[in-house]
Amino acid sequence: LLPVACALGKRCEFLLRGRLPDRPITALWEVLESHGITISGRRENKLSVSGSLKSGIYTVPGNISSQYITGLLLALPLLKEKSEIHIIGVPQSKSYIDITLSVIRQFGIKADIQKNKIFIDGNQKYVTPKFALVEGDWSNSALWLSAAAVGGNVTVTGLSHLSLQGDKAVCDILEEFGARVIKSENRVSVSRDKLHGIEIDAAEIPDLVPALSIAAAGALGETVITNAGRLRYKESDRLHSISHTLSLLGADARVEDETLFITGNPSLNGGAVDSFNDHRIAMMAALTSVICKNNVTIDNAQSIAKSYPLFFEDFRRLGGNIKEE
Repeated sequence: LLPVACALGKRCEFLLRGRLPDRPITALWEVLESHGITISGRRENKLSVSGSLKSGIYTVPGNISSQYITGLLLALPLLKEKSEIHIIGVPQSKSYIDITLSVIRQFGIKADIQKNKIFIDGNQKYVTPKFALVEGDWSNSALWLSAAAVGGNVTVTGLSHLSLQGDKAVCDILEEFGARVIKSENRVSVSRDKLHGIEIDAAEIPDLVPALSIAAAGALGETVITNAGRLRYKESDRLHSISHTLSLLGADARVEDETLFITGNPSLNGGAVDSFNDHRIAMMAALTSVICKNNVTIDNAQSIAKSYPLFFEDFRRLGGNIKEE
């Protein structure tokens, strides 16, 4: 939203709460200021924005956050002249860039991508297509599918195998773990089997790591998740929160630099953990309970409301036992 506010040319203020002040924003801040915007106040956990954004060439790093590029893609068509986004290095989470391009094109925006450059005409207007189909969410579906791989069988419907969402990779990864995966039109079924540790590159699928950690916690042998450094800047430092949570529940988990190591066991102890106020950590802990001998108690479990308010209702529907306090 920061680039969008700048493109609209209105003085505004963003209040930063929770983990938001800790997320890296310097590169986006600098490129906006180099195109006519004045930003101040970050030390007070707020951003005051003024000025009018100018068309031109926007050079941004690709290895920090795809959200920089998403914000610019939404904003730059509103400017008077043509603009270009030059992405330096290999863009991380490129699927989110592809999704954004697809959506803005549905709303009448012209934007072309050639390798690491995106070309955007100016003076454009968003026009409603009147009808838009919102795809099923592969990221949250992955939690159920990963839990099924170690604790039963689950079918998730409403999923498109033609989706641009990078997290649809969960199917192939669970198969590599050794789970039974059946894909059919708009649905995926996963059944428990003997899982073994594997190596996973998280560069393009950072949001899948908490879900896949459920499977890793129940797999025999070591799972190694590499290129996971950006997990430190999510709602929690997920490299720490995943390893700490799984360790408390009885798995052997540790972090070295940007790599997460998990040595699992088909039967963990269970125990008391904290969600770190992170929706994906709360859901990961809840679903890891399917392989725990004792109860799992989660403090601050209400954090699931950020992305999946009905999570615990669905957990009950699938046979989970929950006591809320």
